[in-house]
Amino acid sequence: MKKDLVKTNFYEAVNGEWLVKAVIPGDQPSVSAFLELHLEIEKTLMDLTAKWEKDQFGLNDNLKKFIKLYKMTKDFDKRSELGTKPFEVILNKINNLKNLKDLEKAFKDLTLESIDTPFGVSVMQDFMNSNNQVLYFGAADLFLPDTSYYKDETQKAQLIGLFTMTTKQLLTLYGFSSDEIDKLITEALAFDELLVPVTKSSVEKADYVKMYNPVKKEEILKLTKNFDLMGNIESLVNQPVDQLIVTNLDFINAFDKIITEDNFELIKSWMIVSSARTFAPQLTEEIRIAGGAYMRALMGTKEAQNKDKFAFYQAYNPFSQVVGLYYGETYFGPVAKEDVRTMVHEIIGIYKERISDNTWLNEKTKEKAIKKLSTLGVHVGYPDELPPYYDSFEIESYEEGSNLVQEKLKMNRLINLYDFSKYNKEPNKNIWGMPASMVNAYYSPTNNQIVFPAAILQAPYYSLKQTASENYGGIGAVMAHEISHAFDNNGAKFDETGSLNNWWTEEDLEAFNKKAKDMIALFDGVETGYGKCNGELTVSENIADSGGLRCALEASKKNNNHSLDDFFQNWARVWRIKSSDEYSKLLLTVDVHGPSILRANMQLSNLPEFQEFYGISDKDKMYLPKGQMVSIW
Repeated sequence: MKKDLVKTNFYEAVNGEWLVKAVIPGDQPSVSAFLELHLEIEKTLMDLTAKWEKDQFGLNDNLKKFIKLYKMTKDFDKRSELGTKPFEVILNKINNLKNLKDLEKAFKDLTLESIDTPFGVSVMQDFMNSNNQVLYFGAADLFLPDTSYYKDETQKAQLIGLFTMTTKQLLTLYGFSSDEIDKLITEALAFDELLVPVTKSSVEKADYVKMYNPVKKEEILKLTKNFDLMGNIESLVNQPVDQLIVTNLDFINAFDKIITEDNFELIKSWMIVSSARTFAPQLTEEIRIAGGAYMRALMGTKEAQNKDKFAFYQAYNPFSQVVGLYYGETYFGPVAKEDVRTMVHEIIGIYKERISDNTWLNEKTKEKAIKKLSTLGVHVGYPDELPPYYDSFEIESYEEGSNLVQEKLKMNRLINLYDFSKYNKEPNKNIWGMPASMVNAYYSPTNNQIVFPAAILQAPYYSLKQTASENYGGIGAVMAHEISHAFDNNGAKFDETGSLNNWWTEEDLEAFNKKAKDMIALFDGVETGYGKCNGELTVSENIADSGGLRCALEASKKNNNHSLDDFFQNWARVWRIKSSDEYSKLLLTVDVHGPSILRANMQLSNLPEFQEFYGISDKDKMYLPKGQMVSIW
């Protein structure tokens, strides 16, 4: 650690040497503690895959299917031989649509195969009753990353220019003529422009409770006279539907002005352009590289993944839960699992203590908060069961007359049939939202559960070789962070059953909202070197970081070998990141997480123990007056 920087920039004091030496991989927009761990796991999984390809002895049926698909994804000679022919089935489906009525008739089939349409539905838990699953309806995403990019004319022109250039190159490889390409892109962009006024910004989406807008069937029918939306949706779930949860009321209110016969050609061109980008990875090497050029340019990624890595991920992604389960069971031992479980429950206990000792909550609200903690579900390592659609997958090889587009459409259909079959049913809370091989963790407000996949339970986050304080500053703070999401500005609106329900007294809610505004103000406008932090966009994650850090520190203090220095240093270490300028600027606009340098520095400055331990004074840049400190949990 560079001790001369401790009081100026603790993040750099801890990570300075790493920041100088770290090299961003050519196929990535950044390198970080997360990515370094991810790359180690990636190598393990790719080595396993190569081994399984030669010898499948002992593999279960689903892993054998994964290997069969992998043999297809890595055969680039066959891809080249097939060219764009596999895409013709999709192009023909879209080209056969002559009017809006045709789209209406084809909508169910297109939805089941996940062929891009301008709007769609998905089945998720009901915010008001987490023991039931309902339909959420919304519009497709915009071509640019956020609505704010459309408001800045200079930035908009640059990004539309980038989109146009890369899409022209892609469509040329598909074999479209110059005139066809100009028409497709012009019309697709014209439809995209129609969606801009009825699309929420990243800041608006961050307050996800506002995405919950129940609209009765009768009202939906009045607003969608141009298209039999309800008939199609009822056909998808194979039962009557009395209401939809509309994620953006602006879109449904403007539906009949946007989805019109006059706009049909725009919609059709938009579908072709979107599908050409979506299915590019299933085609030739040249097309898959061209298909990713736009996003690589947006994020400042220098090159596409190499063929070996790409082929692995193309097979791994649809089978990630299957491969992840093998990884978790094989590489995450019972000793570590028990140790981590003990740590999670210890931190939940600390959280209960902190809420009991809380000075700004009434006893009634405290009781409700502790009840929520007491019913918190804890999942560690790997799931007890996998989504059942894997058992239905049947991979057919090139020799059996199939191709990657056909296999993707088949898998999409089985996954979507399963998802729509969940409508009006109780959710299976044993199914995880990410594989055990993913370096991540999450809190589900509707399940009131936290999930820690095996992949993240390694150094620098966690290791039996690290000191207890280092582990508390790493995985302990991550655990407490996820628990804190139960009490951030979104999670606090859900009760112990996972349902949207105000369990606060009016006085406490007012106090909490005031503290949330203080957290917004603490981060808002703070310079990062790439632009200013948006305090409103990042408030939920900042609340979780703050609560997590305080709770984990409390847990570390109870350990006999507690070391503040180890704790603070590992907190800063786990947030290290080196990014392209483009990616850093993009994250400031769309990412609900605070910039890493602020997650390390600002959260520590906001902690009295940090200021005292390192002797921070008002002459130091890491100083924050106690009157400006924000403590919520």
